[in-house]
Amino acid sequence: MSLSPLPRRGFLAHGLATAAACATPAWAQSPATMRKLVVGFPAGGTADSLARALATPLTGAGTTYVVDNKSGASGLLAAEAVRQSGADGSSLLLTPSSVLTLAPQLYRKPPFDALRDFRPVACVCDHSFALAVAGNSPITDLAAFVAWARANPDKCTYATPGAGSGPHFLGVMMGREIGVQLVHVPYRGVAPGLQDLMGGQVAATFNPLPTMLEFHRAGRIRILAVTSPTRLATLPDVPTFSALGLPRMELVEWYGLFSSAKLPAVAASAIAADVQRALATPDLLAVARRLEVVPRYEDGAALAGLLRADHGRWSQLVASTGIQLD
Repeated sequence: MSLSPLPRRGFLAHGLATAAACATPAWAQSPATMRKLVVGFPAGGTADSLARALATPLTGAGTTYVVDNKSGASGLLAAEAVRQSGADGSSLLLTPSSVLTLAPQLYRKPPFDALRDFRPVACVCDHSFALAVAGNSPITDLAAFVAWARANPDKCTYATPGAGSGPHFLGVMMGREIGVQLVHVPYRGVAPGLQDLMGGQVAATFNPLPTMLEFHRAGRIRILAVTSPTRLATLPDVPTFSALGLPRMELVEWYGLFSSAKLPAVAASAIAADVQRALATPDLLAVARRLEVVPRYEDGAALAGLLRADHGRWSQLVASTGIQLD
């Protein structure tokens, strides 16, 4: 008995469906036994601390999670490493949103297409930023800082974790708001910039708030304002930029978990479910309180929407500044 051939379109659809059906069980039968949470910043920063807090509750059921710090290029090196990884989910990028939504848009030849080259897995948390000066600075509030910056524009240097980072553009945004072009001093990560701030080599810094809390509490730096929409419970005496008359400085950044685009959707959903459970564990909630980050679970589809929205938001600002990196 002969078989009638499928029409070409039906044959292709049948083939794709068969391939997908085969790919899913293959991943389910042989998931990665070790997964790397790849972080684009040095040990000790917010991304690193958050990754280590996640690794413990995520480890289990035959899969171990480890943190892999690949610092450099404002987090882009880590993103590129994950983009090039395979389809088994062995490398996952834990990153602040600006690494995918802002930094690539600054380059004449972007290293990747964030909307195409990654699979969003899960949103993890939100955090805000802060402006700080040295603890021994005579500047005690934002009004004094603005007055000093206007009188000393050439001396108004600010440290950030790198060119193209969220803190870099917060300095650009603030300069526009107060009519002063602040002098950007990029570092490779948060720690060296904070050390130079405390040593008097730079006048101020914009950084993710979690990275500065310990130094502020110890009196080594002084946080002048935060970018959150309301005052924070852990810093009740520190005002928001909005309350001080700079509402455009309000900015809350999310952290997301991404894989390469090659990872099957079913695999990403399974990992996301593990992340949702991990975010509810007491130990991780305690770390979140200490870091002043707000756990925020969103699945891959919702994270994809956040990625697109922020990509569009930053593209307008980048175009208006004319800043480009080689």
